[in-house]
Amino acid sequence: MFITQTHREQVRVWLQGLDERVQWMLRLSSRQDAWEQDLTWRLAAERALHTSVEYTTDIGSLIIDALVMRDPGGYADILKILVEERVLESQWFEQFEPIISLRARFIRDHANVRPEEVRDAICTYANLFPPFAAAVADYLEL
Repeated sequence: MFITQTHREQVRVWLQGLDERVQWMLRLSSRQDAWEQDLTWRLAAERALHTSVEYTTDIGSLIIDALVMRDPGGYADILKILVEERVLESQWFEQFEPIISLRARFIRDHANVRPEEVRDAICTYANLFPPFAAAVADYLEL
């Protein structure tokens, strides 16, 4: 199979949604106050991280399905396949992979996610989404 114009348009829309969240997270990461102690800010940050990871895996799944790559075994495997297919760099994946576990904790173990973990995640991972977006745009010639 192949990437159609419809696929490309869907990826463009998802990349725009990802970029909105990333720009917000980058602004948040530069704040010096204890925003993570405010429930509203912390929940917003958690949601931005969660949906950003969803964007990466949704985009990855679309590429994998359209190009009939091997079936992934989970969230991390979706991105690992894109590394194997030379869409993404392995170094990027190694830095990004721990957020997959945090995403699962947002869903299954939410009560035990500490405010400091959310702040650390924003500061650690927000800057890893733009290289993903650039690699995908380059690969799909968007």
